[in-house]
Amino acid sequence: MVGREVVEVLYSPVNAFRKIIEKPDLKGVILVLLLVIASTLVLQFFYNSKQLYENRAPEDDGWTEALTNSHSWVSNGLPSLDEVDYKMGNFEGNHSVTSFVLDETSIWLKITDFGSFNCSGEKDYNELFFWINWINEDGMSPSLGVLKLFSGSEDSYFESAITEFSSSSGEWTNATLKVGSDQDWSSSNSPDWQNITGIEFRLVWLDTANLTMKIDGVFFRNFVSPIEALGFGEAMLSLFVSVAFSVAMNWILWAGIVVIVSKLFGQDLGRWNLFFIIIGHAFIVTAVYTLVSALAFSSLPVLSLPLDADLQIAVFNDLWLPNLAYQVGTLILWTGEVWIAALSAVVIRLMKNITWGKAATIAAVAFAVRFFLRFFIG
Repeated sequence: MVGREVVEVLYSPVNAFRKIIEKPDLKGVILVLLLVIASTLVLQFFYNSKQLYENRAPEDDGWTEALTNSHSWVSNGLPSLDEVDYKMGNFEGNHSVTSFVLDETSIWLKITDFGSFNCSGEKDYNELFFWINWINEDGMSPSLGVLKLFSGSEDSYFESAITEFSSSSGEWTNATLKVGSDQDWSSSNSPDWQNITGIEFRLVWLDTANLTMKIDGVFFRNFVSPIEALGFGEAMLSLFVSVAFSVAMNWILWAGIVVIVSKLFGQDLGRWNLFFIIIGHAFIVTAVYTLVSALAFSSLPVLSLPLDADLQIAVFNDLWLPNLAYQVGTLILWTGEVWIAALSAVVIRLMKNITWGKAATIAAVAFAVRFFLRFFIG
């Protein structure tokens, strides 16, 4: 009978709430609570699995903020730090690593002794990110650009062309190279993707000139979902605790708002604990609209979110905000909130035997209060 009344709220709320008001049953509220938590877990699983967050090493811009630390920069010129011309910074300062040579046909910068990085698998680091800037005083473009990833020693390395990232003299260019055994890198002396220990940037020209090279923002990275990062079991436990708390607080908050607004309109809804049980049955619609919304969100493209908060917003605005599935899923969630307010009007009308207009007004005001409170307490 409890399950029947809970389901009846969806298609015949007046009849269902008449029965619930006559005989409030805590078992019905517990059933609704479990269903709402389960559906919200499904939604959060889809939502979180569609968002991949940047995991990078080093976490800051440390490699280009110092010439030596847990790493060393060397060059065929004299390496130095440029505190005027750079692309990235961190709490330690804002610099790029630069080198200058006179009357040469090539210039190179390499970083070594930064430890060992595993780039062998899909779950390991699979991208190398960096900014590069070169200056040829004659204005000529390089004929060749090469990047080497050392493995154990400088005689053992992977190699890839970076000529396409050379841009124009004096302009910074961002490059992201895919790394790993499934990528098209040439190799020398059996390097190991599980043991990357250094990087060399080299640019070559046909004619001699005064040359400058600048490097900034060098790090390995991959993108992982929160679920993958924590592990499925731990992630789901964390989600369950968060969802259960959120659902309970939303339930309590909505019931409290309706009680207070009703009193402002001269309507006493009686004992709060009984009203909480009665109004709790209205939240069964949350389980329905949450599952429908989860279905819509499941078709969203995967977001690869960088660490920078502004860039995260830009990625979201570019891929999700204009996406029909996101718009539909979000609209469904808001429609569900309106549905709960409408069911609350039914409860108020039946409990106090007032006009539908007054009951609807109370529910509408409560909805408005809850809407504005979202901006402060979620």
